This record gives sequence, C-alpha cells and structure tokens, in this order.
Amino acid sequence: MLVAFTILAVISLIFVIVAIVIMMGRGDDFIVGYNIASSKTRDRYHIKRLRIIVGILLIVIAIALPSLGILLVMGYKEISMTVFPALAFILIAGTFTAAHFWAKKKDK
Repeated sequence: MLVAFTILAVISLIFVIVAIVIMMGRGDDFIVGYNIASSKTRDRYHIKRLRIIVGILLIVIAIALPSLGILLVMGYKEISMTVFPALAFILIAGTFTAAHFWAKKKDK
C-alpha cells in the first residue's frame, strides 16, 4: 500500500507542475480541446479564465489523489471507491459549467 501511496503522490506532484505551467500561460497545449480547436473556436473563450479553471481543477485533483491513498492505507476502501468517483463527476461537471459560463466570451 505504501507503494501505491507513493505513486499517487508522484502523480499529484506532476499535476501540480502541469497546473503551474498552464496558469503561467505556457501550457495551452495541455488544455484538452483547446489545443485542437480552430482559431474561430479559440476566439470564443477567454484564455486566461480557461487557464485558471483548468489549473484549479488540476490542483484539486492533486490534493484528492494523496487523500485517496491515505484512505486506502487506513483501510477505508469502500469510502474511497464511492466518494472519489462522485467527486470526479462533480469536478468534471463544475469544470464544464465554469468553462461555458465564465470563460466563454459574451456575444455582442
């Protein structure tokens, strides 16, 4: 179990590094969907706001992964297997909602 926790901690560290790179404005290619969008589609979104949304999502995931490892090491397998999928669903839904309503430019 300690190996699993270590792997989750390393993955979390990678997520934090990617979040920092994205929030600094140097990792727009890491934003899924934005990197392959046409120029016309990209112009419909505030890139700075989109960077904030994705960066916060990655940081929350980076915090949640070691928490999952701690719960697994402590023997709370049932809680971790029900809470974390629900948390993932809420995070994904919140990200899409924030990207649509906050990061999308308003039509004139």
